[in-house]
Formats: sequence, structure tokens, C-alpha cells
Amino acid sequence: MNEFDLINDVRPEVAPYDPGTKAMARDRLLRAGRPRWSWRRPYTFALTGGLALAVGLVAVQVPSASNPSHEMKLLSAADVLNRAAKAAVDEIEPRDDQYIVVKTLQTMDYSLMPYEKSKDHYYRRYKDTIWLRAGERRPGQYADGVRKQTPIEPLAYAGEPIPKSAYKDMGTKLQPIVYCKDSKSDYPTIKNLPTEPDGMRAHLSARWKPKAEKLTPFLAFLAARELLWQTYLPAAQRSALYQALSTFPGITLDEGVQDAAGREGIGVGFTSPDGLRWELIFDRDTYALLGDRQVVVDAKAAKPPTGTLVAATAQLDISVADSAPDVEVEERFKSGQWCTGN
Repeated sequence: MNEFDLINDVRPEVAPYDPGTKAMARDRLLRAGRPRWSWRRPYTFALTGGLALAVGLVAVQVPSASNPSHEMKLLSAADVLNRAAKAAVDEIEPRDDQYIVVKTLQTMDYSLMPYEKSKDHYYRRYKDTIWLRAGERRPGQYADGVRKQTPIEPLAYAGEPIPKSAYKDMGTKLQPIVYCKDSKSDYPTIKNLPTEPDGMRAHLSARWKPKAEKLTPFLAFLAARELLWQTYLPAAQRSALYQALSTFPGITLDEGVQDAAGREGIGVGFTSPDGLRWELIFDRDTYALLGDRQVVVDAKAAKPPTGTLVAATAQLDISVADSAPDVEVEERFKSGQWCTGN
């Protein structure tokens, strides 16, 4: 069984993805809120994150590792996570009437974005600014947040020329974020998650049970990633999350990695059943989270050559604002029958 079997169990009416788009579809489902939005009812199964970054397999080789210090060679994945846990601090303390502002960068192969059905290969890149309400939804407040998404200069795919179509639809978009009723990633929910490693481990492990016992470590990692992407996890919960991840079997370290902004760091993560390595990237000195990436480690399972970069994100800035941009919310979202997720 893999994570796509889980999706099919919950949404049997959806046709299965072909092998070439699985990686992208996974990232899209894991975290709704990537370049293109798909409106869905609250019961829709969402594995995304990155599926943020909406992820696609791209034939771009991972940059060669820099020469790590001798100390770094002695660290394990658990060491890095535990150091990140100790280094976690509260960068912001938003009031309930304020908004959390998160700025990120993401990159993806346009040809593998779900719903596009394009054969054009190139890197699609976006800068996002997200405003998320810090308190519970107030009467008459239908949007839980706002996303401003700005496409930036695309990159070539494996030396191929960038198609003219890559420069279409380059304008900034402002869209509402309406959380699903069963959302687990809005700030009022995540700020009350367990602050002890055992409690957080149980929370992450239970995210996909009972259908995913054999995949629990990897899926727990994806659940953790969802709590860290385009939102804000307070220091106590963040520390517990890193400590919990350090206890899962199979987590390993990669000393020479880069996030979507080109910042070098330490990669810590798991390998998925389809030959992709999913990593959180931490700063070498401060152990702050920089972003994440996916890279091919099993060419037979994933098809592209080993070392091929799949996708990357970067966390750029976190702050607090007293208000968010005005955005129109359609009637279907006001009814509570539809949501956009985050």
C-alpha cells in the first residue's frame, strides 16, 4: 500500500493519477493551497502539503554538496532535530484579533501540476504572502485568511528552452482561504496541540491511522510538514514536533542541500514508497527551518535519474499584522459546504 491507495479509499470516484504525475499529485493533496486552487467540499481528503508546493518530477540535478564541517559529519538526523527543538523560540505572539503573515517561495514542474494536463516542461515559481487569522472565526467573517500569489521568472527544465506559455498568466492573484470544518492546520487549532514529544508523536502517528500502519513514519513526517508549511507553529509545539520526529525509525540526514531560495542547510527526512526523499531543511548554525525539498533516490521507482530534484520550498519571513487585504468570498464558501483549505 502507498499513500495513493489511501487517497483512493477515501475518494474512489477520483480517477487514479498516471505514474508520471503521482509525485505532484501527492504534494498537491498534502497541502491544498498551491499555484492553482481546486475548490473542494469539507470532506475532501487532503494529503498536501507542498503537497505545496505542488510537486513535479523535474530533470534538474541537485547541486553538489558543500564541504560540511567535521562536526556536521558526526551529527545524525536525530541530533539535528533535537538541536532544532532546543533552538525553537517564539518569533511572534499574535493577538486573537490579528493576522499571522507568512512569506514563502515555491518551485514546481508545470507539466506535472494536476488539472493542467500540460506537456510543457519548465520550473514554475511563485512568491506567496499568506495572512492567517490568529483567533477563532468571528460572526460574518467567512475568510480565514488571504493568499497573495505572484509568479516569478520561470526556470528552464534540463536545458530545454522555456516555452512562451510559461510567461502567460503572470499576474498577482488575491484569493480567500476558507478552512474546512475538519481542518487541523488553522492557528487556533495548532496552538493547542501537544507540547510534549510523546503527545505530539501520538498526534502525528494518528493522522492516517488505521489505514497506514506500515507507512506511519513517512506519513507522520508528511503530517509534520503540513503543520510547518505556510502557517505558524508556536515554539512549544514546534519543539515537541521535532523531538517526536527524531524518534521515528528510518529518518536520515543529508548534509548538503538547498532550499528554493538557494540557501544551504541540513536535510532531515524520509524516503517515500515511490523512490523520493522528502526533507525538511535546517540552517547549519541556528537550526531554524529554512524550507523543504524532494529529490529522487531510487530511479527505478521514481523514473527520473537518481539525484534529480523534484521540488523545493523556502520559508522567507513571519510577522504579525492588524488586518488583511479585502477579498471577495463567494456565497458557496459562506454556506460552509465548500472550502479552499490552505
